[in-house]
Amino acid sequence: MIYGDYHTHTVFSHGKGSMEDNVVAAIKAGLKEIAITDHGPRHVTAGVKIKRLPEFFAEADRLGEKYPQIKIFTGIEANFLSPRGETDVPEEYADKFDVIICGYHKVIKPLKAGDVGFFLGNLFSKNSKRTLVRNTDAYINAIEKNEIDIISHPNHDCRIDLRAVGEAAAAKGTLLELNGKRISMTTDDLIMLADLGCRFIMDSDAHSPEKVGNVSMQTEAYEKSGLPPSLVVNLNNAPSFRRGKEKEKRRL
Repeated sequence: MIYGDYHTHTVFSHGKGSMEDNVVAAIKAGLKEIAITDHGPRHVTAGVKIKRLPEFFAEADRLGEKYPQIKIFTGIEANFLSPRGETDVPEEYADKFDVIICGYHKVIKPLKAGDVGFFLGNLFSKNSKRTLVRNTDAYINAIEKNEIDIISHPNHDCRIDLRAVGEAAAAKGTLLELNGKRISMTTDDLIMLADLGCRFIMDSDAHSPEKVGNVSMQTEAYEKSGLPPSLVVNLNNAPSFRRGKEKEKRRL
């Protein structure tokens, strides 16, 4: 069983439930921790509004007091914006998040007009060598330039050199997500990544409260790999995120 679910969405982006709905669902599922990780603000159709982030953090604090039996993390599922490694974590609020997830999504407002090709390539020439190189550069540069805790659904909608990305993730200590909504990596991929020193995290990517904590599909797939459960940081244990550690240091 997973100790906590660290990738869930609410009405702050395009989830169907409130933050409290997700927290209550997590408690009912027997989880000890939950992260609310709504989409980054440059997602055109589902991004959290920056002006609502004070409300987001205040609600997490309120619920933390109301439900002391579960630990609530504030987070964001940021977006890759270019092959140079930029993400859309709002700088003015970056230090307030407990966990930073980053992933590729299709409908993103690029930073520069010249970056449109990064997204169009995945729509119209996803199997080209140029697209593969651009995608891989985006992942590796983002991992190396930013304090990212989790890469969400690697290889989904964005073909990458998974070995190269795995090497970067292992070197930086960035976790690779086993996503509860989809299988984006094969058994052989998982074994290869484990050999590189990568570690994994199982999350639901829930967009509705009833999906919180649901990682049954990934549990079955991971068991088939024959890899030890200890490589999945939230199986029966509480993971440690670098953002949370830094926040604790600042409080001391």
